[in-house]
Amino acid sequence: MTELVIKDAFDTDRLVTFYRAIESERSGALIHDPYARRLAGKRGEELARTYPQSKSEMWGTVLRTCVYDDILLRSIEQRQIDTVINLAAGLDTRPYRLSLPASLHWIEVDQLPVLRYKEELLANEEPSCQLERIPLDIINNEARKSFLASVSEKSKRIFILTEGLLIYFTPEQVMSLAKDLHEQEAIHLWLCEFVSRLPTQRNKQSWNSIAAESVQRRFAPDGGVAFFEKHGWQVDEFHSAIGAILRFHVPMRPSWLLHLLRRLALLPPETNRTQSGFVLLERASSPDPEK
Repeated sequence: MTELVIKDAFDTDRLVTFYRAIESERSGALIHDPYARRLAGKRGEELARTYPQSKSEMWGTVLRTCVYDDILLRSIEQRQIDTVINLAAGLDTRPYRLSLPASLHWIEVDQLPVLRYKEELLANEEPSCQLERIPLDIINNEARKSFLASVSEKSKRIFILTEGLLIYFTPEQVMSLAKDLHEQEAIHLWLCEFVSRLPTQRNKQSWNSIAAESVQRRFAPDGGVAFFEKHGWQVDEFHSAIGAILRFHVPMRPSWLLHLLRRLALLPPETNRTQSGFVLLERASSPDPEK
């Protein structure tokens, strides 16, 4: 039996945070997170050294961070967002490393041990916005519903962030979350990523073979992002992985190969929404079960 390397969600948090630390220290870095190495700790470095796919997955984390930073900052400025809810926030440091409005209410939601660890290590740092941390098990449907309703009562326009989260959910769990978010009229935008079926199948031979059951990678429904349209959400922006690599000049592969792949695609990457990509969803007036 293969030994488990990734024990729980806290391990995934420390691993991806170590990826941000490595990129932040690289000459010509695309992201700068001065807190990442501190938060990743020795455990994050150990996981990166042990997990065979670390090098390739690191660039995926860098790419996602670049795309999310860009969409978040634009949305906050252009859509009059007054509240951001980061579900399963992990060791994310955006309230500290991004220039955010001082009036912005940013809520980090995660398990209590993760939030306590983070609060202790960042105790002497000052966030740029109004930061609040809420301990909550987000797969507890009743607790999640109550929390979302409470925040919605005090907010006008809410932005939901689920970075690196949905892939660990079953389709039923994502459907339940989508419905809960849609029930709250103050929730306008939802940023997530979608990993297509082929990479998810490959995860069964790599990540899933060394990760605990609670952090197995699962979510890759047929039809791509059309899944969300059935549950009250319409696509506002879609950024394919290949398109984002080219846009941010992420040094993942030779650029000529990426351009060739893009030319050979039957559909332009930003319109082929069954492939892997990053999705900004906007609340629709009602779910459309016929799509």
